[in-house]
Amino acid sequence: MDGDNPDALPATIVCVDCGGTCHRVLPPMEGGDRPGDVVAYRCEDCLDRWDLIAGDPDELDDP
Repeated sequence: MDGDNPDALPATIVCVDCGGTCHRVLPPMEGGDRPGDVVAYRCEDCLDRWDLIAGDPDELDDP
């Protein structure tokens, strides 16, 4: 995670389904994650995909 950017998402997360490690599908874009950016992760164990949205949920607009 980028210490200067509170909206930055981590390089890995824990898989909710199997407890394995999920890695970002693509590296962060230049300038880092911005509120509202969707970041895809893939679990190395069960291959599930997880999409996270950068930013504070209370500050994001509803679609």
